[in-house]
Amino acid sequence: MLIILLFLITVFLMPIRIIKVGNKSVISLQQEKHPHMSKKQIDHSRSSYFKTVYMQHRLLKTLRTISIVLLVTTTLLIACALGIQFGLFFKLVPVNLTHLWFLSQSDSVRNSMLICASVAGTLAAIIWWYQYNQFLTLISQGNNKDDLLWTPSSILQRQRESYLFMLIMFMLIVYGFTILAVTNGIPSSVTPYYLPQFLF
Repeated sequence: MLIILLFLITVFLMPIRIIKVGNKSVISLQQEKHPHMSKKQIDHSRSSYFKTVYMQHRLLKTLRTISIVLLVTTTLLIACALGIQFGLFFKLVPVNLTHLWFLSQSDSVRNSMLICASVAGTLAAIIWWYQYNQFLTLISQGNNKDDLLWTPSSILQRQRESYLFMLIMFMLIVYGFTILAVTNGIPSSVTPYYLPQFLF
């Protein structure tokens, strides 16, 4: 179990690092062209510009907000399903609260949460990816290499691929868990695999 968790963490840390390295590279590149500005000032200016782009395009801002809410909802549903599967609620939640529907040790509740997570996650991924591509199109227009807001296309492409990789991996985890649960590919939540005691 711990090996799986470490693998998943590594899988997501790699693209996150690529994105951060890309941002640092852009800031360093811009500082060479604008030596009178510090890296912090450049980073702040670019962040403010990106926020302004969303403020000027309300539809993109709305879509971004919706996608984030759906992603958070998906994550919470997955967390609750895992809690049911591994009996975590009986370790972390007071006994008098475990009778609640979403805390019960029930395969049907677990499966319902996973199906909802799959639907919400799919919508979130599609909406987020659409608004992100539109955002990249907007910030690429009218900027030249001497512009403080300019980002090399190679870095944008790597960051785009990193975000896509994370979305795909996230949805594969959601779909995989859902399919295994619905097809009885994992043990019933009534007799779950319990996590090692040293984690509690």
